[in-house]
Amino acid sequence: MTEKDYSSYFEQPDFKAVLARYEAMADTGEKSYFDPEQLTDIAEYYATRNREQDAEQVIEYALAMHPGSTDPLIFRARTYMLRGDLKTARLVAESIPDQTDREVTFLYAELMLNEGRHADAHHLLVKELLANETSHREYALTVQDITELYLDYNYTHEAAMLAEATLNRAQREKWELPTRLMVQNLAAECLRDDGQYAAASVELNMMLDEDPYNLDYWLNLGNVYNQMEQFDDAIEALDFALAINPDCLDALFAKGHSYALLGNEEKALKLYTTCLERGYDKSLVCYTCGVMETALGLHAEAISHLTYAHSVYGDLSAYSFSICFNLALSYIETGDMKRAAEYYHRAFKIDPNDDGLTDLLQRLS
Repeated sequence: MTEKDYSSYFEQPDFKAVLARYEAMADTGEKSYFDPEQLTDIAEYYATRNREQDAEQVIEYALAMHPGSTDPLIFRARTYMLRGDLKTARLVAESIPDQTDREVTFLYAELMLNEGRHADAHHLLVKELLANETSHREYALTVQDITELYLDYNYTHEAAMLAEATLNRAQREKWELPTRLMVQNLAAECLRDDGQYAAASVELNMMLDEDPYNLDYWLNLGNVYNQMEQFDDAIEALDFALAINPDCLDALFAKGHSYALLGNEEKALKLYTTCLERGYDKSLVCYTCGVMETALGLHAEAISHLTYAHSVYGDLSAYSFSICFNLALSYIETGDMKRAAEYYHRAFKIDPNDDGLTDLLQRLS
C-alpha cells in the first residue's frame, strides 16, 4: 500500500522528470542512477498503462542496482499475484530482508486474501491498525490503506463499515479537521465504489463546505456527477478544480469525458488534444482522441491515434474492443478493407456479442 494517489502523482513535474530521465537512459543504453522507490514508481506508471513488459524491465533494473530492496520486491510479488502464481508471490514476499516493513505487512494481507484466508488477513490488518492508535493521522492513514485494499478485492461492505466507523469516531472525538476530512473522503470513496453516487456527492459537498479550495474534492465530485449523468454539474465542478489549478490535467481530461458523454465530440476532442499536447497519459488520450475523431469523420487522425493506443493496450484491456471496433470503422471509411477486416476480427474475438458488430460486418461484405 502507499500514501500516494498515483493518478495525480504521475502528473507531478518531479515524477515526469524522473520518467523522462529513465526513458532517455532506455533509449541510449547509458546507465543512470535511480533509487529503488523512483524505479518502482516508474514500474507502477507502466503497469497502470498495461505496459507490463516495460514495468518488469524497470523492476529488473531496480533489483540489479539495489538487490533486496523492499519496494521493487513488493511490486514483483504483486505481479505474480496478478498472474495467479501465489506460490511464487509468497516466495518473493518471504525473500524481502525487512519483514517488519509496514508495506510488507500489507503485502502478506493481500496474499492471504488471494489465498482465501480472509479471517487471517483481517486479523493481520486489525493488528496493524491497533499498532497505530497513538496518532489520529497514522490511524487514519492505516484505515485508508486497509480500505483501499478491501476495495481492490471488492470487499466493498467491509471497506464501507471500516470507513464509516472511523468517521463516526473522528466526529465523536473531534479529530483535527484535515484528518477527519481524510476519513470522510474515504467514506465517499466507498459510497462511490458501491454505486451510491448521490450519497457520495452529498459527502463531497459537505467536505467542500469545510475546505472549498481542495482540488481533489472538486475533481472527485466532477467524476461522481459524470457517473450520475449530471454532466452540467460535472463540468461546473471540474471548472472549479481548474480555477484552483489551471494545469490540472486530470480535471481537463474528466471535463473532456463530460462533453463526450453529452455527445459534444468537438469540445471533447479539443480538451483531449490539449491533454495529449501537455503530456497526459499518451496511450489513454490517444484512445479517447481516436474515438472522437472516428465520430467526427477524421479517420486518418483516428487511425494514427488508435493504432498507437492498440500498440500499448493490445487485445486484453478494457479499451481494446472499442479501439479495434473504431479502427475497423475508420479503415472502412478510408477504403482499406483488408485492415478493416483484421480489426473487425480482433474486436469479434474480444466481444462476439456486441450489437455493433453486425452492422460493421455488413459494411465489410
